[in-house]
Amino acid sequence: MFADNRHLGEYFVIIRLMYLEMRHTILVLFTIFLSSIVLGQGIAIEGSESEVAFKKQYEQNIRLTKLNGVYIPGSVREAHKRLSKLTPADAISKFASAPEKEVCKKLHFGIGRWMIGNWNFFEGSRLSHLLKQKGVLHPDDMAQFLLRTYHRHLNDLPLDEERLAEELAEERKKVADEVTGKAPF
Repeated sequence: MFADNRHLGEYFVIIRLMYLEMRHTILVLFTIFLSSIVLGQGIAIEGSESEVAFKKQYEQNIRLTKLNGVYIPGSVREAHKRLSKLTPADAISKFASAPEKEVCKKLHFGIGRWMIGNWNFFEGSRLSHLLKQKGVLHPDDMAQFLLRTYHRHLNDLPLDEERLAEELAEERKKVADEVTGKAPF
């Protein structure tokens, strides 16, 4: 294929240049892709039009009993009632008999994600607003809060909402500190 090693060396130089050019193109496209995702999810500069529009929509959402055709509970107790209505009795029984933290972690990506999406925790709802007032600020923590208080409710245990909100905030801060490198070693 190659008459001598000189041509083989040129071939590898060309391949290397093509690889670098392709890598550069992929990085540029990936950066553009990420930018479009970030901008599309409503991350806004303070005071920008998108932030103002988000706040306006949030204020509307927190006053509504239904969003996107889904009823939004107005209290933690009402959320528990909705979960009981939406869940088969045998599943409720299994949930109640399992250890609280373990079962709530396992259900986070099922019913937890359903609550986050359908009860509009990211864009705001009367339930997410209530949970924010209780100190539960992140949508994932809101789902955990509701799952854990529901578990306690089913087992006739005190809900201890204030302590649970503090615990979830502490866990969220710990994870954030680890990610940003501020965690103590």
